[in-house]
Amino acid sequence: MFSSYEKLLIKRFLFSKKTDGYISVFSWFSIIGITIGVAAIIIVMAVMNGFREELTSRLLGINGHLNIYSNTGQISKHDITLIPSIDNIISPLVETQALFISAEFSKGVYLRGYENDLLNKYHFLTNNIVKGKLFGKNLNDIVIGYVLANKFNLSIGDKIKIAIPKTDKTILGNIPRFKTLTITGIFNLGMYEYDANFVFTNASIPRKLLMIDKTSFNKIEIFSTTPHKIEEFQFVINNYINSNNLPFYTISWKDSNASLINALKVEKNVMFFILTLIIIVASMNIISGLIIFVKDKNKDIGILKTIGLNNKSLIKVFMSIGIIIGMIGTVFGGLIGVLFSINIELIQSFIEKILNVDLFAKEIYYLSNLPSQIDKTEVFFVLIISIIICLIATTFPAYRSSKIDPIKSLKND
Repeated sequence: MFSSYEKLLIKRFLFSKKTDGYISVFSWFSIIGITIGVAAIIIVMAVMNGFREELTSRLLGINGHLNIYSNTGQISKHDITLIPSIDNIISPLVETQALFISAEFSKGVYLRGYENDLLNKYHFLTNNIVKGKLFGKNLNDIVIGYVLANKFNLSIGDKIKIAIPKTDKTILGNIPRFKTLTITGIFNLGMYEYDANFVFTNASIPRKLLMIDKTSFNKIEIFSTTPHKIEEFQFVINNYINSNNLPFYTISWKDSNASLINALKVEKNVMFFILTLIIIVASMNIISGLIIFVKDKNKDIGILKTIGLNNKSLIKVFMSIGIIIGMIGTVFGGLIGVLFSINIELIQSFIEKILNVDLFAKEIYYLSNLPSQIDKTEVFFVLIISIIICLIATTFPAYRSSKIDPIKSLKND
């Protein structure tokens, strides 16, 4: 591909004399710029991948992958047996918005009621009780999140009240429906918003408050073994509902979080585009550096062309110089980006200790740690894009070197 004299010229042009025995300042700027650009893209995309996966796993952890509702507002136990599970976990419940009332404070929450005998041992609630125990069949038991417990200074055995936005008409006027409950357990789901806004009880309590049948539910959660392919299972369920004229409709986790998922995808694409501009700006240094280099080597190029060096070889030489610079920056940027992404939690902890600040507040970002997930395909794609940009950037100065007139360049000297 390269002749021996072409390899010699590449080496001599890059490392010719003591005064020029290093890549030019422009080239160093190019390498540094490309390194920073490639590393930044890999780090940002790894963080966004980790954030998306972590947030998705937390969303899937507490919410069913596919939720089934009834047009009548009630789903009987018989109706539940009609739903094909296809190796998925079916969890019926009663859900409503409620007002959580302690001795001094109150807060709006989501009240969810499950029947103990229908709670699977792998259910998220069963595995995340950190203090006390899960509610029993006692109609006065409730479990709350640790954030709610800390905020209201509550502990096991304390009593609170739950009121729902429905009232009963009496001779004294409309009276809100409420129930006094005893805290039997405190959970930690690992996501601030859920630990602060959800409470769980036996299904009998929300049934009584909503005044629905004792054996009915108002929602069915289905936890799939393949949540990222939930559309396929949803299609099967919808066909079954339509063919049997059941008064149900479905909402998948992707439907309910469509705005968030789309926002993350758009943000990731925009960030990739913006950070790619760093590489493009760095590649401009390659263009300017090579143009200056060609200008400086006019006499040498003139002599080479006089003794028989053809334009094709000259283009190959200068394009190789630019590609080598781009390759060095790309490789170093890839290494830095991958190493930074792998050790991002250690780096975060180190910076927080040094600066004494919280860089990743869980109240704002919903997660307690900065997540990172490296996608090998994306890293490969970033490296290829960087090399292609550098290759394009070297085309003009390489072409310009082939257009040098050896007579004029030697005459001027």
